[in-house]
Amino acid sequence: MRKLSLLCGLALCTSAMASNSDSLEVSLNKKQFKKGDTLEITCVIPDFEAKKLNASTLNLWLENLQTNRRWRFRYPFINGEANALLVVGETVPEGLYAVNMLVQKGFFRLTGVIKNRMKSETSVNYLVVPKNKRTFLDNAEVNDNGEFRLKNTLFEDSAYFVFSPPGKTKRNTMDIKIETQLDSAFVPVMTSTAFIQVGDPAVVATLSRKIDTTKYSLNTDNTDDDGLLPGVVVTSKFKSKMEQYNEEYSRGMFQNPEAIVFDGLENDQIANSVSILRFLEGRIPGLTVVKDQETNVEVARWRDEVAEIYIDEFQMDPADAWFIAPSEIAMIKVYRPPAMLSPFSAAKGAIAIYTKKGNYSSKSTTRHSFIVKGYTPATSAWK
Repeated sequence: MRKLSLLCGLALCTSAMASNSDSLEVSLNKKQFKKGDTLEITCVIPDFEAKKLNASTLNLWLENLQTNRRWRFRYPFINGEANALLVVGETVPEGLYAVNMLVQKGFFRLTGVIKNRMKSETSVNYLVVPKNKRTFLDNAEVNDNGEFRLKNTLFEDSAYFVFSPPGKTKRNTMDIKIETQLDSAFVPVMTSTAFIQVGDPAVVATLSRKIDTTKYSLNTDNTDDDGLLPGVVVTSKFKSKMEQYNEEYSRGMFQNPEAIVFDGLENDQIANSVSILRFLEGRIPGLTVVKDQETNVEVARWRDEVAEIYIDEFQMDPADAWFIAPSEIAMIKVYRPPAMLSPFSAAKGAIAIYTKKGNYSSKSTTRHSFIVKGYTPATSAWK
């Protein structure tokens, strides 16, 4: 078995399954990093078409060899090549790290099952809202067991998925369970491991003096990651559920203290309303609900401007608010003009809808909307 050569001359472990023709070609820009430096990695699959790896994913796992803490990133192979640029954050501990590169067959694909499927439901609509990308709507066939599979999808960071029946209904009662192929346990078809240092060389030498990298063995168990964005619940005796939820899930400009906030966790008025927009109408001065002439779907307006709609801080098309059932709402924040939540909002006001999730969703709550992790942005932070 031939050893893979790194441009920077790092020690490298190749997979036991790899041969000369099967080896993953890997290059790293250097082996010693300071906080703020950029780790650059290029991985190439030789003869990727012959290996039937046209659609494949690079799983990049960085493991601290002192603590065994692991950071996971993933990138699509385009024409047999994947590239990663990771800026080493200030919070990354000094030490010796294993850079594990694992090739997985396939791009991102999401499968699911309708747990309460009606016999007449032979398909399901799904709305995808990628961050900073255009929203798109598609349809998937559903088999007799309620199972469905979406098309291969490429998106960075994360995306908001909403499932609904093919016909428009006032209440979406679908109960969906989803799974992403990339987040399921898998056996890599190719692997490669390199070792790098982060921090002062003398400190790293002290920390890693008892570590023998030649005996390093990668554990590919990936069961601790389900593809849904994690959250840490903060509890307090002095704060309401909505206040706790707000602290946990509201970020950046959405923390604007001028927002008018409605509670859907300990108050059932939202859940019992005909629609989210009808609930707000009459409660927010100047806000009116009208039917869009093109889509014939209700939208919220301030004067002559259509209000922006955000669901779990993902910007949606203003006509897509009907996808979310009022019973799923944990909190609504209303930002009256001239509030600006995005550079292109034109200060026309916005409505931010937050759904029940984590410890804030009851076991009886049906679920048909999810935030799902996609691919790591080409340039990202390791922190």
